[in-house]
Amino acid sequence: MNLLDYIREKGLLASIITVDASTRTVEETCKALRCSSEEIIKSIVVIDSSNMVYLVILQGNRKIKTSKLKKLLLVKDIKLASPKEVKKYTGYSVGDVPPISLEIPAILDELVLNQQNVYGGGGELGQNLFLSVEELIDCTHPLIADISGSL
Repeated sequence: MNLLDYIREKGLLASIITVDASTRTVEETCKALRCSSEEIIKSIVVIDSSNMVYLVILQGNRKIKTSKLKKLLLVKDIKLASPKEVKKYTGYSVGDVPPISLEIPAILDELVLNQQNVYGGGGELGQNLFLSVEELIDCTHPLIADISGSL
């Protein structure tokens, strides 16, 4: 199911915003959408040492703190999924992965809760998802924890 169909089926207030500029990086997205990096969320696919796949959602101005994530998941190691693995597990390319509509467990960094609304990957190049943090939580049922560090 594509992202727009998912939004319609769930009756979400979320919307997809199309821009005529690159939004591959947090900096480009902030410029195109005229927002702060705290309002941007990154959807990062990780794989743990037992081959469990997770979607880690955190603010654009933060990075995954692997030591915190390993401790939370009680695993020996965590690795970022390769672009090929991201496509395999999500159906989307790196940089376009939406934070909702996926069938993998989500982990949400607690700092995202400081925002009311956020922008995330919109499924395609030049598209961004705008949704409330409340809808994000309702759609992903994430494990919420302190898993990030400063860039």
